[in-house]
Amino acid sequence: MSTFPGYIPELPGIAIDRFDQPVRDRAKVFFLSHCHLDHMYGLAPNQPLPGTLYVSPHSAVIVGLRYPKQTVYRMPIRERLNLSITAPTGESKYELCVRTIPAEHCPGSVMFYFETQTVRLLYTGDFRLSTESMSVIEQDNIRPEIVYLDTTFLDREYAFFPTRQQSMDRIIELCSQWLDADERNIVSLWPPATYGSEELLHQLYTHLQQRIHIFSSQRETYNHFEILKDVFTDDPVRARIHACNGKTLQGEMSCRKMDANTKYVLTVRPSARKWRNLQRDEPFWMESNKNLWFVCYSSHASSSELVEFIRILQPEARDIRFNVVEDETDRTRKQQYLQALLSPEDGSMDEEVNSESEEMYTLPYNDFSTGASTTNERTTNEWPRSGSEDESDDASMTTPPIKMAKRC
Repeated sequence: MSTFPGYIPELPGIAIDRFDQPVRDRAKVFFLSHCHLDHMYGLAPNQPLPGTLYVSPHSAVIVGLRYPKQTVYRMPIRERLNLSITAPTGESKYELCVRTIPAEHCPGSVMFYFETQTVRLLYTGDFRLSTESMSVIEQDNIRPEIVYLDTTFLDREYAFFPTRQQSMDRIIELCSQWLDADERNIVSLWPPATYGSEELLHQLYTHLQQRIHIFSSQRETYNHFEILKDVFTDDPVRARIHACNGKTLQGEMSCRKMDANTKYVLTVRPSARKWRNLQRDEPFWMESNKNLWFVCYSSHASSSELVEFIRILQPEARDIRFNVVEDETDRTRKQQYLQALLSPEDGSMDEEVNSESEEMYTLPYNDFSTGASTTNERTTNEWPRSGSEDESDDASMTTPPIKMAKRC
């Protein structure tokens, strides 16, 4: 879960991924990296920000549905935007150039690259980059001196994750074997977050030709993905794959929980935090209880991927600041670990790097409709859960810490 406080000392007058009143008081221009709850803290349907919110075209649709009164600017991916910033806290006016970079955490997620006459700064938000997006950073000459880094899995216990395509392939295989074994069998899929599992849902439908049942409350966001238009069904009886498990903010529960004999139900839970100390040559799936399978699936970079990312940005990037820290002890531990990884004595870390370099399916930006109506105002309690990517899916999060992540 993000602990970024929302503001950057070197860039007064802007706010990113946190929007409560203390942040609003010191900013006039606002940025949102993606639409997960821990990055949207402080947004409210009836309390628009005192300035424009800059987001990707994907995120603009979701923000428009949830916060119809908010002024939104859709930032084209990779294009430059020049802004004049006057901070309400009295600092001098300055010119700011902003670019968005695909973050590949979930559809619409972006990094922000900020440049002024004196500052070059990259805010990553949550990310896990493929080789293609790594090349974008080099092609677009992204050379920050300061990096605000997604350190969710900057931990020696999370040095390796399989690629998302490998994870999806394994989930599809488990589901296929189960459905073929008995016509009465069904699959209950527990995505790590409601929003952000679109690739997995599409590939399940494409490979198995089985429509997936979800709650009606999940539908509105998904309806704007053209590529998902045939994936879902409203029929809970005939559907053999269900992504409606777990309690939603609406209080709904799995539609088949009471109806189906448990011996016919296979539960599959993509997860990340459960997979500590996973080695490259080890299985990244396991059966926990009868008919309950966990598969390692992460939309955050592993620690080895983080090292690869930082090395691409060096030698310029020397001021690395952490976006996810539990407390001061965790910050210190992550600082020491990152320093050790960036300066390995024997070069062994290079063998552990596992970016998402293998070819994987990704939802293209032009398969997302941005012509959504924004007239249907919702309250927070009526919105489908979309939160942190581990299995707890922190949708019930309280106020995140305000403490500034220190430099490493």
